[in-house]
Amino acid sequence: MPRQTKSGRIKDWLLYVAIAVLIVISVWMFAIHQARTGGSPNLPLKWLGFAGTTAIVFGYAIRACRRSWNKQRFWLFLGLFFAVHCVLGVVLLMRVATAPWVLYAVLAGIEYVVLAAYLAYFLDSSNEI
Repeated sequence: MPRQTKSGRIKDWLLYVAIAVLIVISVWMFAIHQARTGGSPNLPLKWLGFAGTTAIVFGYAIRACRRSWNKQRFWLFLGLFFAVHCVLGVVLLMRVATAPWVLYAVLAGIEYVVLAAYLAYFLDSSNEI
């Protein structure tokens, strides 16, 4: 593994701080919204589970396809899969009151395998469009 330079460590640290700030601001804005609208003090766990599952599945897929980052086709097919994932997820979650967290764990593994096969099929050089 190549040694990381001091500037690389600083950039990583700044990225981690920016992500943490975004998370804190998001939670704070949600709390303000709930207080103003008289909403439930409980967190919307089904939506948090969906967001977490989405981040895990697509994060690992992006990491696994590092060689394809410079290919426009990779981002196109990943974006299409992401759009389908979001539309189906929102439609399904709007129809249920709660979703068990164990379901997210099971579905994340299945969805990652499907996404990996999908990307492998469409990014394979023998399947040029």
